[in-house]
Amino acid sequence: MAKQAKYEGLLDSLPDSILCRILSFLPTKDAVRTSILSPRWRYLFTLSISELDFSDCLPDSRVSEEHTVFKKFVDRLFFNPKYLRLECFRVNDLWVSDGSLDDGFLSIYNWLCAALWRGVKEIDVNLFRGDIRKLPTLLFTCPSLVTLKLDILGDELKLPTIVCLPNLRTLHLSGMELFDGCSFLRLISGCPVLEDLGLFACFLNGSSELNIRSLSLKRLVLDFESWVDVTAYRASNDFDWLIVIDAPSLVYFKYFCFVWRGYDLRNMESLERADITIFHLKDVDRDRSATLLRGICNVQVLHLSIHDYDAPLCRMPLDSGLAFCNLVELEFKNHCDDCKLSLTWIVKFLRLVPNLKKLIMDMVVADRVFESLPEEVPSCLLHHLKEISIFGFTGDTSTFEMVSYFLNHASVLEKLMMTSIDVPQECRSSIIEKL
Repeated sequence: MAKQAKYEGLLDSLPDSILCRILSFLPTKDAVRTSILSPRWRYLFTLSISELDFSDCLPDSRVSEEHTVFKKFVDRLFFNPKYLRLECFRVNDLWVSDGSLDDGFLSIYNWLCAALWRGVKEIDVNLFRGDIRKLPTLLFTCPSLVTLKLDILGDELKLPTIVCLPNLRTLHLSGMELFDGCSFLRLISGCPVLEDLGLFACFLNGSSELNIRSLSLKRLVLDFESWVDVTAYRASNDFDWLIVIDAPSLVYFKYFCFVWRGYDLRNMESLERADITIFHLKDVDRDRSATLLRGICNVQVLHLSIHDYDAPLCRMPLDSGLAFCNLVELEFKNHCDDCKLSLTWIVKFLRLVPNLKKLIMDMVVADRVFESLPEEVPSCLLHHLKEISIFGFTGDTSTFEMVSYFLNHASVLEKLMMTSIDVPQECRSSIIEKL
């Protein structure tokens, strides 16, 4: 006991700066626990942390007295002007108890306001229980914000008249309704240094155009597939929406969705990599997806996945207006069993990528070639293609025919890798011998 008292006295003799440095190495939950040691330690931990993630400190029972006590503690923490230099604030709807939704949302609203007034740089809100009622106006005019992530299921994105986020570089919106295309454009325009924009499972309601114009944008993710009902889509005329993107600094673009009415992609010369997953449900979709691909034709690395539900062969037009002259790496995926591609279509596509060096294929092919192969061999096979990887090699006639074509015409090929699926071990030796 005497030795423990000696160490405690030695610890208390250290200046606050040293103690805060020590506390900074502890998990947030353990750092908070030091507040019970003495009056001096009560708020000392707040000087050592710059990130608050309340889900990490959540009591076991959300409706317990402990939960209520902790919420009051957080209130005192936020509204005491002497403490808490906050850099990052994360909160989820676990703090909204089932019995008092309004009270829970009010707490979140107040905590957001307090964090914003303290000059927080990152806000991450994750709510699945419904309408947050209202987001603080300061959330869209805070000069200190660098990262804003809002995952609010089913909530309409309501913006103030003025949006001014002069230092915001990352903006991610998930599960929200983008009700007014003009309002969304005002949001983007109010972020002059925005570099990373992500829309995940967002829904356009009452707007026919998604307009994204930004001189600073470098990374764009449009992932809408998760909220689309395939049955409803087939019953409707189509997605009567237009995507307009004008981003001259864009280097990465990801698109994951069914095909929309139209695409107007401008100033994409800086694009280096694109991940494109498109779903064809109607004949008209194939022409529209070709328009999307033309807009990213300057890309250097392309991961392309085409799911075609209605046709045994992908009939997307491969006309002269579609070419990828800068493309050096192509990954082609297709995991839809109903979509079977012929070697003919693959060869036609390779004619659009004259400088391709690396090809990765992961897909289902038809049992046989129904069309004759083009007489002209793609120039990338003759002069540039050095590496081919084929995943899902089954050893059937169609895959052998595809591999045979590559081996016969890839003049500068250095590496061919094939990964087999459901091929018995005893059959592998015969496959290798046949190759």
